[in-house]
Amino acid sequence: MHRLSSGDVSLDTSVILDFSATDRLDLLLDVFAGRMLLSDFVQAELASTGIKLSDFEVVKLDSDEQWNFFNDLRKAKPGLGAGELGALTVARFRNATLLTNDKPARQMAETVGVAYSGGIGVLECCCETGKLSGKEAVALLDNMITAGARISEDLVANFRRTVLNE
Repeated sequence: MHRLSSGDVSLDTSVILDFSATDRLDLLLDVFAGRMLLSDFVQAELASTGIKLSDFEVVKLDSDEQWNFFNDLRKAKPGLGAGELGALTVARFRNATLLTNDKPARQMAETVGVAYSGGIGVLECCCETGKLSGKEAVALLDNMITAGARISEDLVANFRRTVLNE
């Protein structure tokens, strides 16, 4: 069972944009139906894109502990935007997996002990649950990269080997 098959996920804008850019937002919504958490910062970022999501919970930071964590992250990694910081904070306090393709956000998640994954993890989950074949997942990843997704060549090569059994 894939680690993204259960439990809540806190989405950063990057993963949403990658699936939206390839007209496969439906896949993301299907895989995480009833389990998607968006910080209000991510919701604000999405508002400017025109991307419409359904079946998600908006989580606002509402305690001093959450705000302190958010601000500590900002100080530790000044390059992270409010969306990444909000998604990380939501993941931490809701015991969710952070979904981001942003390398600095993933590094910070690892530093603070937050589980994380990215678009490739979502595609792996889709293969394991039968929503996509390996070939379909590789084609979708290629389309994401063509549309502007920035994913390391090593991750792409490993993903291809794994899902195509090469």
